[in-house]
Amino acid sequence: MGERIYDINFKKERYEMKDLPKVTFGIINCNRLHYLKSCVESLILCTDDYPNKEIIIVDNSSVEEGTNEYLSEKSSQGIIVHKTEKRDPNNEFAKALNFITEESTGDFIAPIQGDMQFVVRGGWLEEYVNFYSENINNIGCIMLDAQRTTRIKNQSKFSKKINNSFPFFYDFSRIPFCCSADVMYSRQSLEWMGRFLENNEGHEKGINSEDDMRKRIIATLDTIENPQVFCAMPQISPAVAIFTDSRGTNARVRYNKRYGDYWEAKEGYCYYKIRDYNKVMELFLSRNLPVGIEEAAISIGWDLPIDGLGNWKKSPIDPATATQDDYTVLYEDNLIPEDSTSTEKNLTGYIDEWMNNE
Repeated sequence: MGERIYDINFKKERYEMKDLPKVTFGIINCNRLHYLKSCVESLILCTDDYPNKEIIIVDNSSVEEGTNEYLSEKSSQGIIVHKTEKRDPNNEFAKALNFITEESTGDFIAPIQGDMQFVVRGGWLEEYVNFYSENINNIGCIMLDAQRTTRIKNQSKFSKKINNSFPFFYDFSRIPFCCSADVMYSRQSLEWMGRFLENNEGHEKGINSEDDMRKRIIATLDTIENPQVFCAMPQISPAVAIFTDSRGTNARVRYNKRYGDYWEAKEGYCYYKIRDYNKVMELFLSRNLPVGIEEAAISIGWDLPIDGLGNWKKSPIDPATATQDDYTVLYEDNLIPEDSTSTEKNLTGYIDEWMNNE
């Protein structure tokens, strides 16, 4: 990791369409094909006005039926596809992040967990690029997915609105660099951060790549006097995490099991309605806080996980206490016996790197 934040030389200006910087989207998947399709297809549609981009899919040895065929289809369409030969549960997410960083050619890189659907078509990506470029020395990353309203109102601490045409806020309650996925980084930010740790022991019994990165970044920032670098959040998020379990979670893969309800989108590949950029701006531009997930998500043919107070539920399944009704065994593996609750507990934190931090 570098010693200074302010060693970035990048021109600060708004770009014309003809010379827009290149954006790389890197999507990470493991045995959740329905989510992957929704993520990829909605991304393509919602950024069809931004030509200078590339998409990378990293698939971690999925065995789910139809995955290889879908990956072949996307490869034939010009998407870069990398499929690992075997699972490495404690390290594969970090390896995917490093692969995306090192193989990408974009000026800006957005690693994405494959359980994200884009919901705003057009406009937003150019605004992200221009805002980041104009404030390149002050932004560690920009978030992509809508957050729960209760967190926005009760836990987050925001700056005043920045950039009135498509507003952003600096979120002072978050570390400037996300240390994981579902955000956009500049290439300079990722180079400053360094590689993600690839010899993780698992969350419950040792270090993991996200915590390791966070620790390193905080230690380095502590050596800089008043570092003016922040995590930015858009007022209107272009993406929403896919939640297919009524308890307020989604299907999460942990080793050879997939926990939680998992089903295909009811209509096509969309779990949520995709709204036009201009219409969304008309609805929400006057707000003084980021728009929460409860308003960003309009479900198609199913009920959102909203509680009686109107809040988005958040109840991820704990593999250590899950019953057999809570998971599907994806493939047999003798490394984790079916009755070994202690081993499962040691792997409990692995899925945190696939979870959203609403």
